[in-house]
Amino acid sequence: MTPTLTLISVGIALMTIILSIFGASWLNQRALEKHTDLLREMFAAEFKAIDTRFAAIEARFEARFAAIEARLDRIERQLDAVFKPSLPK
Repeated sequence: MTPTLTLISVGIALMTIILSIFGASWLNQRALEKHTDLLREMFAAEFKAIDTRFAAIEARFEARFAAIEARLDRIERQLDAVFKPSLPK
């Protein structure tokens, strides 16, 4: 084999290795982007479900506090009716 042919073969082999490395890197990047998009969609769905649950819990607490407030107002009115301030005679 001549030295020129050897150099050409080595050059082609190096170019092939470099191209294959860049190709594999590009394909890996594309795969990572797809996985990232899938994770983003999954987390968005999970956060939406959690947000819905918190909204339901908040509504329940607001209803309970409103009921407690109404009961306390009723008790306060009853106590005011029983213990009316009166002037001494």
